[in-house]
Amino acid sequence: MVNIFKFKFFIILVSFCFSLKGAFATSLAEVLEEALNSSVQISAGKNNLESQLEGINRLMAQKKPALSANFSGSSEWDLKNDEESSSFSAGFTARYLLFDGNVTNYQISAESFRIKALESEFEGIKQKVIYDAIIAYLNVLRDDKLVQLSSKNVLVLKEQLDATMSRYELGELTQTDVAQAQSALEAATSSLASRKGALYLANTIFETAVGIKPIGLDTTISLPDMPKNEIEAKESAIKFNMNLRASQMRQRRANALLDAANSNRSPTLNISTSLTGGETALQQDFSNFGISLTGSIPIYSGGSLESGRRKAQSDLELSMVNEEITRLTVQQAVITAWSDYSVSSAVITARTREVEAAELAYKGTLEETRLGARTILDVLNAEQSLMNAQTNLETAKRDRLAGGYRLLFEMGKLAPSILGLERLIN
Repeated sequence: MVNIFKFKFFIILVSFCFSLKGAFATSLAEVLEEALNSSVQISAGKNNLESQLEGINRLMAQKKPALSANFSGSSEWDLKNDEESSSFSAGFTARYLLFDGNVTNYQISAESFRIKALESEFEGIKQKVIYDAIIAYLNVLRDDKLVQLSSKNVLVLKEQLDATMSRYELGELTQTDVAQAQSALEAATSSLASRKGALYLANTIFETAVGIKPIGLDTTISLPDMPKNEIEAKESAIKFNMNLRASQMRQRRANALLDAANSNRSPTLNISTSLTGGETALQQDFSNFGISLTGSIPIYSGGSLESGRRKAQSDLELSMVNEEITRLTVQQAVITAWSDYSVSSAVITARTREVEAAELAYKGTLEETRLGARTILDVLNAEQSLMNAQTNLETAKRDRLAGGYRLLFEMGKLAPSILGLERLIN
């Protein structure tokens, strides 16, 4: 009676543990949160972006008045007459740029576009971290499922070998039947070892990408809203793909730098004011105020201005070529991703039917074997066919999810803000 009670308690405890596992399963959102917060690439990109922002601040400072303070003092001794004289002066000078042909404005605009390009690249880093974490997540789930299938297959083949041995001892089967069952079991055992190795590697990659071990992962994963067709996918990529956006910003920067180079021959005009005061042996508490205008007109620079303009023109043309290459690359990536995703549902449907057919074939072969119409080899082949079909189905399920997220990545739709994770990254 006590043993029965202990057994029932054990069953209840195990059931409770499994329920807790489901209740506290690590969701995909939690995994992405860990990946974003622990990513070294994001930390480095954020620091780089912050440091680069100082470049535009320095240019903006040129548009503001500059104020400086100056002072001087001296003392002299007349050794012959034993007299001392001293003087002191101090003042302020202000300088302001009135006109430079908009060169500074163009430079500020160019720097602003450079920062926007860096910001786009930073957003691209975030999306790549998210995508890598998702793929690592899916690979762990797939490989774990394949290990489960392989383990079940090994158990089934062990039972099959035991049954074959029993029938062999009764004289119903031959040594060949035993050898075939033994061979199938060894092959399944080897396959299980390979599956476990693949799972170990997937776990390692997951830990590298996310920063935590893949324990208790939620198996219920679905795709967010997907594009209705290829055209919609490409239009989204043109708007939101971060690599393309960065390339576009670099082109605009090059155009602004060309404008700056074309304006370098413009005259410059500055206004300066000064206020000074001091004390000497002859005069005390004096003050002076002055205002001046200074200008310059470039006449000859040894060809450096023209050379700078030609370089800026070449840089613009190169940026236009690079932008077009990036655009074509992104469009091709979207086309490929859409093709893979669009056929994935049909593949899953076919694989599901394959599993159903393989299950019926396996059950039928077992029954026919009992009636003497099939051999042990037929059973083993049917079991292997079922195993292959189940493996193909699990792979197809993973590939559909991976293909969908790949498409979203190429479309620029894996941003933390889109996934509701914007609070994680400042």
